[in-house]
Amino acid sequence: MLKNMQHIVWGLAGVSITVVGVIVWKTIKTKPKIDLRKFDSPDHPGSGRCMDREFIRMLQRLEKKTRYPVFQNINSGARTAYWNTKVGGVSNSSHKIPTCKAADISTPTKAIRNKIVVAAKLVGFKRIGVGKTFVHLDNDTTKSQYVAWGYPKGRKPAINPFV
Repeated sequence: MLKNMQHIVWGLAGVSITVVGVIVWKTIKTKPKIDLRKFDSPDHPGSGRCMDREFIRMLQRLEKKTRYPVFQNINSGARTAYWNTKVGGVSNSSHKIPTCKAADISTPTKAIRNKIVVAAKLVGFKRIGVGKTFVHLDNDTTKSQYVAWGYPKGRKPAINPFV
């Protein structure tokens, strides 16, 4: 009788280890891999690799919360000094290499834009720029926090989650 109980215990232990292994393997396998090339400055292939890892994690949380394909809608990520000037970026832009703590996300409708802005605050973004067709997000702690602005520069944002 004791010998049969040992077989049952060992069998259950084996099944438990297998189940836990499968769960861990599926978790690792299904973790989405982010293609950092989406953040490349157009004049510098591979520059998206400089993107701040915490910034990327925040974008992942934003995508999960909104169910909006954030990573498929990146307009601008890392920028060389040349590209930043070309697109009219400020001289101390958080997009610029090597800072790489900003991205602009295309938002085709006002409803999507507003959803992104509200959710961005909830996932921890403290700097949000609001355009008509895009949202700028950054996590640059060297700049003012809990701020929202509109475009063109100086315009009041259409939605401000910090007021």
